[in-house]
Amino acid sequence: MGQKGLSQVKDSSGDRKIVLVADDDADDCLLIKDALIDNGLNWDAQFVGDGIELIEYLENCDRREKQSIGCFPNLIILDLNMPRKGGREALREISAHSRFNKIPIVILTTSDEPQDIELCSSLGARRFITKPTMYTDWLEKVGDLKEFV
Repeated sequence: MGQKGLSQVKDSSGDRKIVLVADDDADDCLLIKDALIDNGLNWDAQFVGDGIELIEYLENCDRREKQSIGCFPNLIILDLNMPRKGGREALREISAHSRFNKIPIVILTTSDEPQDIELCSSLGARRFITKPTMYTDWLEKVGDLKEFV
């Protein structure tokens, strides 16, 4: 998907919150985007396709921040199973970085393994969500994320 697939989801109020979604599944990204819109959330949704692109995005924000151009996301939605660099490795890097580890991270993945839940919690993830199968459940899970923004 990559940064070429960046997209914005906004409503008419213009309140700008940035949510960065790291997921390689285009269908899941579309479900997240639709659920944001259907929940009326005022967020710019930006999408990256793997952990390498996620870290590059954050490093770019760090450089831009030094030029007083803010772009850090208010929330990261992170899938664990991605190519090149998976979510577990990206989460480890983010949790060790003094600027990035302040960003709330929610894991949204197909895994429901107890060891994944424990690992993500120990690395600072705020919530662990197993990807729903029904769109109504997507709506509910994505709507619940407003507590982090």
